[in-house]
Formats: sequence, C-alpha cells, structure tokens
Amino acid sequence: MASSIWPKANKRLVDRSLSAHSVMGLLVSAVMFIVCLSGTVAVFEDEIGWWERPTAPVLAVTPEAAQASAERVIATQPDTSHIYLYLPRDNWPRFVAGGDDGLETANTEGALTGNYETPWNDFLIHLHYYLNLPPSFGMIVVAILGVMLVAMAISGFLAHPRIFRDAFRLRRKGQARIVQADLHNRLSVWTSPFTIVVAATGAMIGLFSVIVLVLAQTSFDGNTRPLVEAVFGEEPPPDASPAGLADIGAALAAMPEVAPDADPFLVVLHDPGTAGQHVSIYGEHHDRLIYGETYNFDASGNFMGHEGASDGEAGQQIASSVYRLHFGDFGGLAVKLAYALFGTALCIIIAAGMNIYFLKRAERGAAMPRLFSAWSALVWGTPALFTLTLLASLMGISGTWLPLLFWGGGLVIAVGGGLLADHIRVGQILRMLLWIALLANVALHAAIHAENYGNPYTWITSTIFVLFAIGLFARSLTPGSGKTRLEPSAAE
Repeated sequence: MASSIWPKANKRLVDRSLSAHSVMGLLVSAVMFIVCLSGTVAVFEDEIGWWERPTAPVLAVTPEAAQASAERVIATQPDTSHIYLYLPRDNWPRFVAGGDDGLETANTEGALTGNYETPWNDFLIHLHYYLNLPPSFGMIVVAILGVMLVAMAISGFLAHPRIFRDAFRLRRKGQARIVQADLHNRLSVWTSPFTIVVAATGAMIGLFSVIVLVLAQTSFDGNTRPLVEAVFGEEPPPDASPAGLADIGAALAAMPEVAPDADPFLVVLHDPGTAGQHVSIYGEHHDRLIYGETYNFDASGNFMGHEGASDGEAGQQIASSVYRLHFGDFGGLAVKLAYALFGTALCIIIAAGMNIYFLKRAERGAAMPRLFSAWSALVWGTPALFTLTLLASLMGISGTWLPLLFWGGGLVIAVGGGLLADHIRVGQILRMLLWIALLANVALHAAIHAENYGNPYTWITSTIFVLFAIGLFARSLTPGSGKTRLEPSAAE
C-alpha cells in the first residue's frame, strides 16, 4: 500500500484541533439556539410589550383624533422625517404615535399621554433580528443561520431513510443516546413543515438586501431603486418646500370607501410639513397572509392608489406575506400558541442534537465533560438570562446595557459551566435561577404597575410567568428529576 503523502500528524495537535472544531460547532449551535429561542418568545412581542408598558386600552380612534395626534407629534419633533400612528386593533387595543425620535401612547382624543418605551421588547427583537450586531451585518448572519437550518432539515431527512416509518417511535427509557436520538428525530419529523417555512422566510427577510444588491448589479446597472419600487411601490418625488401638515384625518375618513375590506392599523406620513408629503395607510386584510396593503393619499387626503400587495404580481404578494408567515402574526392567539409550541420543539431539537454528539463521544471513550457542561449552561442559561435582563429592564436599565448583560452573562455562565464540568448540576442551578427570576419579575412588576392590573394583557402575562415558575419548581421537587446522567455508565 502506498504511503500517505501527508506527514504523520502529531497526536496532541490532532486532539487540540478536534477540541477547537468542537468548540466552533458548539458556538454555531449556541447562536442558532439563541436565535430560535428568541424568535419563539418574540411571537408574543405584542403581549410582552403590553406587559412591559401597561396602559388603559383604547378601542377606537377617530380621524379627528388621528389628526390631532399627528399635530402634537410634529410640535414635539419638528425635524422628524416621518410621523407614525399605530391604530388599535382587535388583538392590540392601544394607540401609539410618534416620529423618528420616539413613540408615545395617546388617548382617544389624540393627546400624547406618555413614553412608549419597551426596552426589553426592543432588546429581544434586536437580538432575534441581528444578534445585537450592527443591523446590516447582523441580519445577514441570522439569515445564513436560517439557510443552514433549512439545509439541516433536508439533510436530516436524507440521512434517515426510516424517519417516516419510525415517526411515532419515541423511546423514553434505555440508553441515553438512543433516548436523545428518538427525541431529536421524532420532533424533527413532526415539526419539519414549520421549521422549513420559518427558517426559509427568515432567510428571505435577512438576505433581501443582498439579493437586491446582486440583482441591481446584474439587471439594473447597479440601481436598486427600480427593484425596491417593484416590490414596495413607487413614492412621489420629494419636494422640501414648506407646507402645512397633511390632512391625515381626511385620508382615514376616505378608507371605508377606498378599501371597505381593509382595517387600517398603521398610518405613516412621509416628509411632514413639506410640499412633497404624502400619507400611507396600511390596511389589514383578515383573509390574507400579506402584512397589509398600502393605500397612498396626497396631502389633501385624496386617494392616489395602492401598492399591489393584495392583488399585484405573485412575487410582490409573496414578499408581502413573508413577515407574517415567519412570526405567526395571523390567525390570532391559536396560531401564536402553535408557533410557540413548534418553536420550543425546534429549540429541543437543537439541544438534543448536541447532546447526541457528546454522548457518542462518551461511548467511544472520548467524553468532553467540560464542553458538555458548557452546552448545558447555554441551553438553560439563555432563558435564565432573558428573565434577568427583563428584571434589569424593570429596574430602569436599558439601551446597550441589556445586550451587554445578556452576552456578558452568557459568557460567564458558559465558562462557569465548563469549569464545573457537571451538566446535570449546571442545569439544576440555572433552572432554579430561571424560576426565581420569573417570580421576581412578577413581584417587581406588580409593585410598579399595580394600578394597571385591570388590563387583561397585564395579569394574564403575569399569571403565565407564575405558572411557568411553579412548573420549574415542581420539576425540581420530583424524585429523580434531572439526576439521570446522559453519559452511559460504561463511559463514566
């Protein structure tokens, strides 16, 4: 047999390279786990936003009140390039108005009643969208993870020819690796449509800017504007000459005639106070997946046309449907609960996949207890850090401090877990931290916002937190809970 052309490898170098490879795989899995878990929680961003900043519900807003709120926004933010009016909906009964420098809640008369700051909700969305990185770069990173997730789902099917035949075979006792493999494979089959749809739409959202740049270079001589306008519609040419504020009220009053089947939920005034200003009203079509059709009006409230998300080219309608399909923002609470269930299953799939890897190594006599423990710390430390950052937000900490607390805390927890080298003990400690922090959040929130607990969004969310904490506490009291080590006995 011919000798290898490669020099004989140093065993220590090989071991170190394998360890480095494992660490990189662990980091990729950890980041993917964080993206999936944050996305699962973000399904309830509206409910969490209500809980974080509870106010009295506003059930309806008249065109006159909308005009009054816009006038108050331009008075407080004279240099804003846009005015935003978020109108109440069935599942979101509040009125929020503002400009480039921030939003405020408003009452039924259009008076601005206070800050609408939801720092933890903003942190969560920024984490899921961008991993708290600069947006243009972070969104691409998250999109690449979406592409990887689609590839993993497809390759998983190809690698397991019996995956459908064994779809309902779930062994909960026996060899630890087999138990984890069954959990990983069964959940992968049951949730595969959800996983592929959510991962693919997330990749589409994240890579849209890249796709636009590439297509602009190949088909539009580097000009991105025609391509963007083909999807989102054309805008009137800008005219910065001073003018009175546009008549938003007239535009809203015309909506029942212009689009009787659309419920307005967002009003955007572009370039307010200029001769080129125009009004865009987003209308929700309840029988469609599109985010909303955009109806455009001039400064006097005269209808100029709609962008075509509801009846335009197929590609335009698909592009407008991606957001709601990705976040489960359709079909009401039942769809949100289904997305939360499937999202949790996806997180379990990722966690079990890494568990299988570590168990296989243990069976071969090459156990990695420190990395296994660090992985356990990341899996349970991520939800624990969510609750700790939420608690910090209630205490007045916001801005860049929340991502610093999350990522810094994650590093400390992972390193600490690795040093402890006991994934069972690490999981127990972090689960205890999780339920304690949940109860602390509810107690502090009740002390701060006691007068707003008549709002169902407030007390229902707090009740769910308490029930989840009780469930975690009860699990810790169950005999034998969390005490069965994942390593086979022969490898210990």
